[in-house]
Amino acid sequence: MHRSLLLAAGALALAFTGPALSQDTTPTSPTEPELSDRNDLPAGSEVTVSTPQEFATMAAHSNMFEIESSRIALDKAQSDEVRQFAQRMVDDHTMAAEEMKAAAEADGVNDVPQTLDAAHQQQITELENASADQFDSQYVQMQVAAHQQAVALFSSYAEQEGALADFAEKTLPTLQEHLDRIQEIAQQ
Repeated sequence: MHRSLLLAAGALALAFTGPALSQDTTPTSPTEPELSDRNDLPAGSEVTVSTPQEFATMAAHSNMFEIESSRIALDKAQSDEVRQFAQRMVDDHTMAAEEMKAAAEADGVNDVPQTLDAAHQQQITELENASADQFDSQYVQMQVAAHQQAVALFSSYAEQEGALADFAEKTLPTLQEHLDRIQEIAQQ
């Protein structure tokens, strides 16, 4: 089950990757994607974000997706463990959204998105329409992919200068904890 979840998460990550993410889709075997030596991310998950606006846009979409998908999970998840994870996502990502807004303002970024982009909205619709017996698996797969992307994004941007880079550096350990935890849940 772990390998199928990893493959599904990898496929989902590739399907919904924005243009700023570059993916190497060459797997080491037909059953398991090649992983980089950093953060258990698919190989080639390097992110190139050149401006504070690009980072703020991508991070805002990520945060909104985490919050909205996890609110759905609080209502639809069958597993207590998944519901507990979802509650942490709502709490942590709501706080991160507020912190990012302040950092964006400090860096002169005033156009932080307030609505989801089309790809994330499609995922939300899929979760809303998921059957009860498929919901937990679908949510977990989406969370693995979303956190892999978030860790790559924040890792890359933390190397920059400014308030948003400081925010990325401060937030990165929490995102890595989220990724580690959702991968543990996916393995069960």
